[in-house]
Amino acid sequence: MMPTLADVRRQIDAYPHRYIFWTQKEIRALPAILDSGETIKAVTSGYIDGSTWLVVCTDRRVIFLNCGMFYGVQQVQFPLDRIQSINHSFTLFFGSISVWDGATAFTINMVSKPSIAPFVKVTEEMMYAQNHTQPKVAAQPVNIADQLAKLAGLKEKGYLTDQEFQAQKKKLLG
Repeated sequence: MMPTLADVRRQIDAYPHRYIFWTQKEIRALPAILDSGETIKAVTSGYIDGSTWLVVCTDRRVIFLNCGMFYGVQQVQFPLDRIQSINHSFTLFFGSISVWDGATAFTINMVSKPSIAPFVKVTEEMMYAQNHTQPKVAAQPVNIADQLAKLAGLKEKGYLTDQEFQAQKKKLLG
């Protein structure tokens, strides 16, 4: 089920380090952008080329979003399993966050300093969770009879000595 605006606001309010300065249009656009079941984990805002952008980390991706007055919706997204690094820097009051996927880097500036480290930490945790919960391809069951037949064929062709054949046979049979 697609999230409602109330769901989005509830998820944003649950994040204690939110910095959502001047991003109400972007927040209102999120229900149409988020996938069914996708949840917001962290949120902050800043500037890119003089425009205010919202940055959202979900359980699936990092979304950079700007709903400009004249240019419509601008959206850049990075699936968590594609992000190579997330970097940040800051000065006394503000800083920046950069996300890099190996081909593209996207940087948001003028981010409130107290929101930077928590946003980056949550994003790194989500990246780790995404990369370590991917379904692993199950190893194909070993058909011992087929393997023995292949070994015998290799021995007949002279690729294996009798000793090598016996050693591999012993490994297969345990």
